[in-house]
Amino acid sequence: MEKKIDPIRETTDEARLLAKKLIRTARFASLAVLEPETGYPIVSRVGVASDVVGAPFMLASSLSNHSQCLEQDQRVSLLIGEPGKGDPLAHPRLTVIGRLERLDKGDAMCDELRNRYLMRHPKAKLYVDFADFDWHHFHVERVNMNGGFGKAFLMKVEDVLSPTEERAQLALTAQQLVEHVNEYNALELATYATGEFKAKAANWKLVSVDGEGADYFDGESVYRSFWGLNLPRTELEGALMQAMSCSV
Repeated sequence: MEKKIDPIRETTDEARLLAKKLIRTARFASLAVLEPETGYPIVSRVGVASDVVGAPFMLASSLSNHSQCLEQDQRVSLLIGEPGKGDPLAHPRLTVIGRLERLDKGDAMCDELRNRYLMRHPKAKLYVDFADFDWHHFHVERVNMNGGFGKAFLMKVEDVLSPTEERAQLALTAQQLVEHVNEYNALELATYATGEFKAKAANWKLVSVDGEGADYFDGESVYRSFWGLNLPRTELEGALMQAMSCSV
């Protein structure tokens, strides 16, 4: 009998970095929810961002079909990854599987998510505070990633999310760094990002910093750079300034 080939590869550090990059640089994704009346999956295109530890979240109107489905069943899948030149199936993508929790208006996390979302979706400022819009935070359970032909991985939460210790303090530190760099180090930021990502932009922005790296926005796409290790929040400023070869 011919031995069955297992298509799933062992999860490597390279695969983990790719998964984290895909999630943290995503601005849009395909959301699959379950229709309560029929049990059939319904797929919508949604705007997304990631929180300080890398968990996806989205802003959605309560009037939308997918929001109404989520009120009945929070189980979802989120397909992340954009095709490029050539065969679309040759480009990496992943499916995040878990539950989407709608946050109450007064939840302490709402301000953090609002700031992070607007950095990646500045035009959302027109409607982000509408009464019918709510924040939905993803509780990741597992991830299926296809890194290209013959590169399938089944990944755990710890493979794609950063450690959550001191999460609130990390989010505050990140926001302060983002605001400072964008205001006082715009020239160094633009010089670094243009050279690092080989992309020109009229107005580069730093959009987030975390223990594993930083994200930059050129007005259309988010780019990710990694430190090479997981840093405590007290070392993030130094790592960021060193990467951009500037000082505060």
